[in-house]
Amino acid sequence: MERVGARFDMAIDMEDGQLTEYAKKEVDERTGESRFCYATACGGGEFEVRDAHVNFPIRLSTRSCGCGKWQISGIPCKHALRVIYDQRLNPIDFVSPFFKSAAYKLTYADHIHPMSDPTQWPNFSLPTIQPPVIKRQAGRPAKKRKRGPNEPRKGKRNSNVKCGKCREFGHNSRTCKNGGPSTGPSTSAAAGASTSQGGSRGRKRANTAT
Repeated sequence: MERVGARFDMAIDMEDGQLTEYAKKEVDERTGESRFCYATACGGGEFEVRDAHVNFPIRLSTRSCGCGKWQISGIPCKHALRVIYDQRLNPIDFVSPFFKSAAYKLTYADHIHPMSDPTQWPNFSLPTIQPPVIKRQAGRPAKKRKRGPNEPRKGKRNSNVKCGKCREFGHNSRTCKNGGPSTGPSTSAAAGASTSQGGSRGRKRANTAT
């Protein structure tokens, strides 16, 4: 309410054709940037503006620029302002009417009126509106919401889980159905060698004891 009231008072004091504060700030900033641009007249109301190493076509009659910023914002870009100043024209005439005093006054023509406190409202002998009666549906009420078709299910194992037995992804060692890694010949030979070494050590210990 305070913001609308301040703009309401500002709209009353605005002159015809005056720009809003936002539009004026944008024009001033883009005017400073236009100093580094160079315009070339091509005839027929068309111009070419060079900004650094890039050329932009300008047409004042259609209020268009090759960069597209003028068409989108409604405020002449730095390339268009370079042409406007070279042609000794007023940049305000090329700003969209939505940023001028007429539209600003129409926007804030009405302000928010003050309202009294609820304690000062008059009392009416009207019945109190109660919420509607909820009818219980048949069956057990659902505890989980329905998930979308592309939404991951809660509680499902992630595919990044790696099994400790078969070394495959998608399950763990408890739910493994592959039976663990297969034992090759090298594994059997290593197991036999360890068994024979253990037996020879046992016999040596027995002979020493006797």
